[in-house]
Amino acid sequence: MFRFGRVFATLFFLIGAGIVGCGDSSDEPEKIANRVYLPEKIQAAPGEVFTVPVNFDNEVSLSAINVPILFPSSLLHLDSVSFKNSRADQFMFKNVLAKTDTISIGVVDDSAAVATGRGLLATIYFMVRTSAPDTTFLLNTFDYPRLPLSFYDLQLNLVANPPTFKACQVTIEE
Repeated sequence: MFRFGRVFATLFFLIGAGIVGCGDSSDEPEKIANRVYLPEKIQAAPGEVFTVPVNFDNEVSLSAINVPILFPSSLLHLDSVSFKNSRADQFMFKNVLAKTDTISIGVVDDSAAVATGRGLLATIYFMVRTSAPDTTFLLNTFDYPRLPLSFYDLQLNLVANPPTFKACQVTIEE
């Protein structure tokens, strides 16, 4: 009986470890797709400075990235854009074009590349105008023919699978 109890206990332990320790074999890491994404939601008050991390995932190595973003300049003042801790920090050319309600963040370098992966492209710093009313709006991309939302491969060709964009809902409340 004692021997049977040990065998039973060992068998019970092994089965239990298998149930607890082994995950579903279909649990694979999320597949990387070409995309640019902002935080889901941001809340700010008039006079406040807030940051918007612009992140991206890329399924192939890239030599250039362009991200146009539309924002309401009547509510927000574009303070600055930083590439600190960017996955594209090694790129020779990092540029920000801003005009009225638009900003375009671009990086390019035909001698450098961003390997497949996920992470930060840039951080945008906005200040909410003190006259801004309570409101909610989206920071979104827009169709800008000269500099569209785009990823370029190592030969500086548009990637076959264009990036998607996930907008950010901003709420201004006193």
